[in-house]
Amino acid sequence: MRTPHTPDEESLVKASYWMARLWADEPSAQEHKACKAWRNADPANEYAWQFLMNAQARFGEVPQNTTAIITRSRQISRRSLLSLAGMATGGLFFAGGYQLNSQENPLFTGLPNTSRLTTEKGERKQIVFSDGSQINLNTATDISMPNTHRLLLNYGEFLLNSHSPIPYQIETPAGHITLYAGQLNVRHTDNNTSLSLYEGKPVHLIGHNMDNTVTLEPGNHIDFDSSHTENLQPTDTNTISWVIGKLVVQDMPLPKLINELSRYRKGVLRISPDLSHLTVSGVFTLKNTDTILKQLQASLPINVTKFTNYWVNVTPA
Repeated sequence: MRTPHTPDEESLVKASYWMARLWADEPSAQEHKACKAWRNADPANEYAWQFLMNAQARFGEVPQNTTAIITRSRQISRRSLLSLAGMATGGLFFAGGYQLNSQENPLFTGLPNTSRLTTEKGERKQIVFSDGSQINLNTATDISMPNTHRLLLNYGEFLLNSHSPIPYQIETPAGHITLYAGQLNVRHTDNNTSLSLYEGKPVHLIGHNMDNTVTLEPGNHIDFDSSHTENLQPTDTNTISWVIGKLVVQDMPLPKLINELSRYRKGVLRISPDLSHLTVSGVFTLKNTDTILKQLQASLPINVTKFTNYWVNVTPA
C-alpha cells in the first residue's frame, strides 16, 4: 500500500521515464523543455520528480520497490543511473506505435539501392521503402530483398512498420510470415524466430515443417522454429527500445543481459554460471557496451575482467 509520502504510481513511472531520458544519455534542449512542461503541468508530477531526485541523492533511504539498481561509484556520473521505479513499464517509448523520421534519427538512410540490407555488430540502420514503409535494422542483421515486398532474414533483427496495401512476405530459416499492415518486430537467432506484433492486422506464419498456418493477433508475441510454436504472450514494448539506441530491461537474469550485450560488441563476452541468480532492471545506452559493463560492476557483486578488447569475462566479485 502506498504511504502518504509516496507519489502515486502513474506520476512515479512518468518521473522515472523523464529521469532516464535526461540521465541515460546526452539530452536535447527539446527533451529538457518537454520534461519541464510535464513537471509544471501538475503538482503531483513535480512531487514525484522531487521524490526521485531525493531518492537518488540518498540511496540508503530509497524504498526497495523504488529503485532497482543505481550506481554507487563516484567515478560514474548521474547519467549512469541504471534504473528508477517502473522504468521498464510497457508503453513508455512506443505507445501507439513508435515511428522515426530523418529529423529524429541520424541512422536514417533513405531508399535502399541494393537488394541486400546489412548491419555490422553494434550498428543500426533505418530505411524507408518506396511505399513509405519503414524498416529498422538492429545489430548484426542480414536481409535479402528479391523484390520490394519480400524480405529474407538470414539472421538478426528488424522492426517493420508497414501501411502498404501489398502484404510483405517475410522468410526466415524457421518459416514464412505474412504481414498485411502494421508494426512487426522479427528476430532470428539460434534456429528460432521471434515475432512481436505491436499493431495492425493479424499476421500469418508457418514453419517449414508445419502443416497449418498460425495467426498472430496484434498485441502478441510468439516464438517458432520450423516445427512448432511456443511462448505466446503479450508484447513487451521494451524489447524494441534498441530502435532509439537503448536496452530497457526489467528483472532480466544477468546471464541473459550479458548475452544481449554480446550481440552489440565484437569478440567474446562470457559470464560465470555462478551469477545466474542475479537479475537486472535498467536503462542502458547501447552505443558503448564497455560503459554498460562498468555500470554493472559498480552496482552488482561482479568483476568484469578485460583481457583484450575482444575477450571479456564476468565473474563473481
